[in-house]
Amino acid sequence: MLKLNKEIESTRIKLHNLISEKKYDLLDSEVIKLSQILDKLLSQYHELN
Repeated sequence: MLKLNKEIESTRIKLHNLISEKKYDLLDSEVIKLSQILDKLLSQYHELN
């Protein structure tokens, strides 16, 4: 669970930075892909709780 929490936080920060880097283009393919990864991690977290 601790590993999952760290992975969620790390991915969240990466996504935030990527969105800023892409000038808030939420339709950018990299942003979408990382957002989907974060969504999967959050779903895993939710299933455990």
